[in-house]
Amino acid sequence: MRRIVLAAVVAGILAGLVLTPSSQAASPDPGAIETPRSAFAEALRQATGAPARAELADQATVRLSDDLLLVPKEPAARVLNVSNLPVPKGFVALLIGPDGMDAPGMVTFVPSGFVDSDAVAAWTADDILSSLRNTVEQQNPDRIQHGLQPLEARRWLLPPTYNPAKHQLSWAALIIPRSAPRESGGEVTFHAIGFGRNGYIHLSVVSSEQAASSAQRMIAAFLDGLNFRPGKAYSDVNSQDRRSPNGLEGAMGIISLAKAHPSDSFWSSDRAIPLVGGAVAAIGVLALFLNLHRQMRLNSRRM
Repeated sequence: MRRIVLAAVVAGILAGLVLTPSSQAASPDPGAIETPRSAFAEALRQATGAPARAELADQATVRLSDDLLLVPKEPAARVLNVSNLPVPKGFVALLIGPDGMDAPGMVTFVPSGFVDSDAVAAWTADDILSSLRNTVEQQNPDRIQHGLQPLEARRWLLPPTYNPAKHQLSWAALIIPRSAPRESGGEVTFHAIGFGRNGYIHLSVVSSEQAASSAQRMIAAFLDGLNFRPGKAYSDVNSQDRRSPNGLEGAMGIISLAKAHPSDSFWSSDRAIPLVGGAVAAIGVLALFLNLHRQMRLNSRRM
């Protein structure tokens, strides 16, 4: 109980809300104008905290751990609305961790049909990053047309990690403006997917490179407690079930998965920068050595 109260207080403070005792206890007035404070107070009142189990639509449940809170769909949607945040399609719940509303988790269910998640074993992290770069590049003309900067997928902050026993996948890539310096950081979306018979549960957490460890712990704890209901699990699929037309690519937001070329997997990545710098330095040292050696030979001849 103490952990639940502590998590709720932390989430409220990080959201910039100071709740009075009366606002915590009172139910929302149907005739009153809803404010971020009242919406968040009601959301906390209806939230489920660790170590309880929470419902995720009619598809799955999640056993919460640590300081996680799960806000059900209706009060969570009100919080997003009054905070001028979009409500994702298929929205199921809002997951709140140690960073509160600074980095909330959006939980959705995508009724895509069955996705063969085991197909990810055929692709390396470099393959997937190269495919993601191609996807981002194909989306850039539309961004430019709308006055937005073209983007570039730079590197993994969390390389694609797949649990074949639980059919769960997580990943996070740094996608920032193409014009940003190579060492730049930026906003990062951490993804976690649990695949089931009829589709998949998707958790997304928008965070930063500096807070990457906190976001990773949050999605790892969520996946660890995620379980599909009997008859809804990945292993319950049969030959008559609908298959996802977009497969693994659609679940990962990639237009098409393809094998990476050597230039895609290395030279265009940030890994090349320190090695190229080291090679340049080595060449410089070698040139200096040869120059000194030649000078010494010239001096010896003069003597």
